[in-house]
Amino acid sequence: MNETETLSPALPDRLEEATRRLLAKACERELVLATAESCTGGLLASLLTDVKGVAHAFDRGFVTYSEQAKAEMLGVPETLIREKGAVSKEVAVAMAEGALARSRAHIALAITGFADSGEEPGLVHLACARAGRITAHREAHFGPRGRGANRIAAMETGIEMMTEML
Repeated sequence: MNETETLSPALPDRLEEATRRLLAKACERELVLATAESCTGGLLASLLTDVKGVAHAFDRGFVTYSEQAKAEMLGVPETLIREKGAVSKEVAVAMAEGALARSRAHIALAITGFADSGEEPGLVHLACARAGRITAHREAHFGPRGRGANRIAAMETGIEMMTEML
């Protein structure tokens, strides 16, 4: 029986299992998580709040789809977005660090990318920040598999990065 409710029908079992493990470990260590999402549109935040009994390890999610939202909600400098592009390592890192600074979380994960269009469909930058540590970054090239498949792949990578940051 799946313990997540909202997204269960669309998610691979391995993603649900990894999410349950992440949240259980975060609870054991009394760590709180946050997300800053662009191309995943809040799906990761939804997943992190769907697991019964451990969802209190999640503080908040920022859905910053537009460049203006990234600047206003997360403090990403508009000049950085103009110079590097919204889908870049630098912006992903700034998003993660902004989410960490604007939440009560100990670990914040950011996702920005081209889910199914743009310069390179399936290009996603992820960053994971934790106070006192160097912000981790990954560049993924999921390819033109479609919006849903790329969003799920980005969530899997994000869960993996947060688990590693524990």
